[in-house]
Amino acid sequence: MNRDELINDLSPFADIGDNAVKISEQKGKISVRLTREARTLKLVIDQETGKIQSTWGTAPAKVFANLTALLASEVFTNLRRWSDMQREYLKKEAPAPEQLLPIHGVTHEFKEIHAIDEVDQLLGSAERQPNATEILLIDGPAGIGKTSLIEQLALRRAESYRTNGRPLILHVKSRGRVLSNLQDLMAFSLQTIRSQITYDQIPVLARHGLVVIAIDGFDELADPNGYEMAWAQLGELVAFVRGKGTLILAGRDTFIGRSRLLKDVPALREHVDIVNGLTLAPAKPEQAKEWLKKHQWTEANFAIPSISVLLEDHSFALRPVFLRILAEHVKPKELKDKHERYLTPLLVNQMIHREAGLFGKPVESVLNQQQREAFVLEFLCEVAREMADFQTESLEASEIAWISEATLGDEKPQEVISLIRNRASVVAFFVNDERPGYKTFMHSYLLNYFIALVVIDALARGDVPKFVRRNLLGSEFLSVFSDVAAESAVTSSQQFSTFCARASSMSFSYASADRALRNVGALLLASLPALAEPAEITFRAFQVDDAVIRGVCPQASLIDFEINQLDCRGADLSKLNWSNCKLGSIIADESIRVSPSFPIPLKISLASGQQITGSDDVSAWFGPRGVDPEATVLSGLAPQALRKKPIFALLSRAARMRQYWLRADNEDMQASKIVNDPNWPKLSKILANHDYLREETRQASGRASAFYHIKHRESILAEQPDDEHLKKLFDDLMKA
Repeated sequence: MNRDELINDLSPFADIGDNAVKISEQKGKISVRLTREARTLKLVIDQETGKIQSTWGTAPAKVFANLTALLASEVFTNLRRWSDMQREYLKKEAPAPEQLLPIHGVTHEFKEIHAIDEVDQLLGSAERQPNATEILLIDGPAGIGKTSLIEQLALRRAESYRTNGRPLILHVKSRGRVLSNLQDLMAFSLQTIRSQITYDQIPVLARHGLVVIAIDGFDELADPNGYEMAWAQLGELVAFVRGKGTLILAGRDTFIGRSRLLKDVPALREHVDIVNGLTLAPAKPEQAKEWLKKHQWTEANFAIPSISVLLEDHSFALRPVFLRILAEHVKPKELKDKHERYLTPLLVNQMIHREAGLFGKPVESVLNQQQREAFVLEFLCEVAREMADFQTESLEASEIAWISEATLGDEKPQEVISLIRNRASVVAFFVNDERPGYKTFMHSYLLNYFIALVVIDALARGDVPKFVRRNLLGSEFLSVFSDVAAESAVTSSQQFSTFCARASSMSFSYASADRALRNVGALLLASLPALAEPAEITFRAFQVDDAVIRGVCPQASLIDFEINQLDCRGADLSKLNWSNCKLGSIIADESIRVSPSFPIPLKISLASGQQITGSDDVSAWFGPRGVDPEATVLSGLAPQALRKKPIFALLSRAARMRQYWLRADNEDMQASKIVNDPNWPKLSKILANHDYLREETRQASGRASAFYHIKHRESILAEQPDDEHLKKLFDDLMKA
């Protein structure tokens, strides 16, 4: 090592106020002197062998094999002590082995991963060149288990450190805040495990292969205008830890990908630095069922129609957050004959129902079941709003108790108020946070769900919440909001209509120079598929950062929109009329459909990881997807003649519906347009014959109603060339 490298590596370990590192060279040896913990530390480095003699204060001299061994020792970081503290902390916080949820992931080389050991082996498995950096990308949608996977990796490394010495993992979380730099995150993570190591020492330890830095929620470091800040910070970190450094980056699948990382982070050198990708997906149905059997579920439960549809391939219910709710907070019999449109309201309402019955007889004598359920829902929304307003994912238990009291009001007897206040912070929706005395929602997905309810209610009343005015509403929240809006359009239609009317008028009436208009524009775009088509829909004059559109959009006009990034995977935008609109980039997949007026973006990021740039290539990609009416229709499994038929268009719309169950109900305009279509009887019969449809007849609102569930929706839209099952379906549709 040269003089400058030694100074860079050792300066963070010198005492503050006396952090000068003095170095001299003589006769093949380097002498280093610094002050550490108020004692003089002398190092003599043999340049030929790399061995280091250390003398610290009056303690006897010790010899270390190299600088890496010295940094890991009790003279500097005492990583054995760190591993012990981290092990004890994570054993308390992480689930027990029998509680671990199944893992299902695919590497960028298409290798399937099903065990924590296999993930651990991805780190350090490839041969690396000297002076290189290794990165493992872990991506996937909300609730898929990225955080728990990193926790388990960190625990595994801490437990085995004394025997195998593999690098420890520092789990760095965003914690819901928009932070300006990674050092803030590292400092809090070190404080959590009570480490005496400081944030500026971590990159040094990483460069020497002693610590792996795992940045969880990396996408939340983005700035309002894009991801330049995040990329820049990552580039600096990559350059600093180059040597034996390893990083783990975890974030939503729309933000990071191996190809995008290599393209947008100039510090990364292809064919020198190692970049591995791991995409987490929902568990396979077989994995989920085996896990649920360990929690008192049976094969008979899985045969119940309303439950079996929840455990189909690609279902939301297969995500770890929902599997845990099913196992720990909802009984199978509570889901029998529950043909709800969406999973989240179904499970949340069941949890609220159970919580409302746990307050005890004194409370029950004053508040009936319906009143208790209404209180729990309002209370959870108020807690979520408080967290969002202050950009945090946790609150002190005492503050949660205060919110419960404020939500309940002053009219109730003091005994009832005290009982509810004491129980508020232990409802099933909350778990202990890393900080003692603090509580957090059991998953950020649930936090986003309640924030979405708050947004619709507040804007409908003319109230613009603080978090809408100052926060950046990202695509993870907007994806949840899209489903909440669709449910609200049916269950609270008047409130939802008022929300849309007031939100759309804000572009002309709202004068404050904050982030409200950008966020409201994003909320309106996410709400589009929930709007009833007979009304004339026009939104105009919004600038939007992140936007998400899911499902099938009705006839609508968008005027004077500027969108930095639009995620419209799986969406049908063919009825949207765009006027004087600009798009920066778009996140798409092969199944999207657009209209001739669709504004051609500067860049396309495909779900497969491919990126398309250049105006000619981008225009060519969109041409057959609706921009050019004269372009050749996209090829696929379906015959060209079938693609021109109304029955195929109906199938495409039905496959894009995000509801679990469709019902011919005038309140649900989107489902009614499918089920009341004249081609539906013919299509439904063929779908059922090929096991693409489940039909159930149940009592609803006093009369028997038919409920329909479209199976294998992703497969229908993907049209994979080797899908023989789908090919037979298309053949029969063509014959019909």
